[in-house]
Amino acid sequence: MPGFTVESDCDVEMTIPDPIFELTKAPDLRSWEHVALIEWYLEWERYVEEIRNRCGVTNETFESVVTTVKSSVRSNMHRNMATYVLKMPLSSVTDADIMEAVQGRCRTLKNKFMPDVTSLFRQQLEMDLSIDACDA
Repeated sequence: MPGFTVESDCDVEMTIPDPIFELTKAPDLRSWEHVALIEWYLEWERYVEEIRNRCGVTNETFESVVTTVKSSVRSNMHRNMATYVLKMPLSSVTDADIMEAVQGRCRTLKNKFMPDVTSLFRQQLEMDLSIDACDA
């Protein structure tokens, strides 16, 4: 028996109900390449937002539902990151250390990720408003 029936007016009526729950899986950090890091970081932000929305609806605690950053990093990459990037023992690496390293690496890129230029403008941009009709 197929999971649908076709009515006389060519509408399809599903006989299998829609799923009630949707699986929300944390993205895996597999590579230290620039593009892969940016994609992972954006997917991670979406994942955290989805989990926060879910916790708002179901009244679950965020910390009990969310996957840790440390567990979303592949084991071989986790070891290499601890040794060569963070330069600390594997057992002392925290989620904050990994996120700081990823964000630091992403903010040095020019592709697909915009660094915080607002603070740079506040510090170094000077405008002379006494000049009228200036052609830039």
